[in-house]
Amino acid sequence: MDIFPESPVPVYPAVITPVWKTLISDYEEGGEQRRSKWMFAKYDVTQQYKNIDERGARILWDFYMAQKGANKTFYFFDFYTFNHKEMYVGTGDGSMATFDIPGRLTGARKLYINGAETTTGFSYLSGGGDGNADRVQFTAAPASGQIITIDFTGCLRIKCRFEQDKLDRENFIVNLFRYGIKLKGV
Repeated sequence: MDIFPESPVPVYPAVITPVWKTLISDYEEGGEQRRSKWMFAKYDVTQQYKNIDERGARILWDFYMAQKGANKTFYFFDFYTFNHKEMYVGTGDGSMATFDIPGRLTGARKLYINGAETTTGFSYLSGGGDGNADRVQFTAAPASGQIITIDFTGCLRIKCRFEQDKLDRENFIVNLFRYGIKLKGV
């Protein structure tokens, strides 16, 4: 899968917004009931470029065109290291033993299977995953249906696409300066 260009570097850090899908029903008496539709957040990203040169604009435009607007999914890596909690790694199928961690340059890791911390039976691999993400390798593949999550410190990897499918080149470049590029988590 392609990776969003790390050059040109934006002036400000990316605005990363967790998005949850919650159904909210109002009661006639004034209360409400809430139910989460997603177990894990998706992340939208806005990158703004105040001082971009022609070469940098061309790199981003070419990437937009290669993705065919909003058509293709790609990875965006946060430029900054933060603490991330309860990040989805994967679901066991009984045969796959190696999973990508949703980040790179990860440290201070805690691995969970079905919400219970796991301390043995696996090792961490630096890089090698999609987009050079770090990985976790189990000595025995997790059973089918087991949900694997992780806490870590590092640069978050976000699976996303361009929010807009139709942009002319001039408005694309204007958006870089004024509003930034908007990426939609998938």
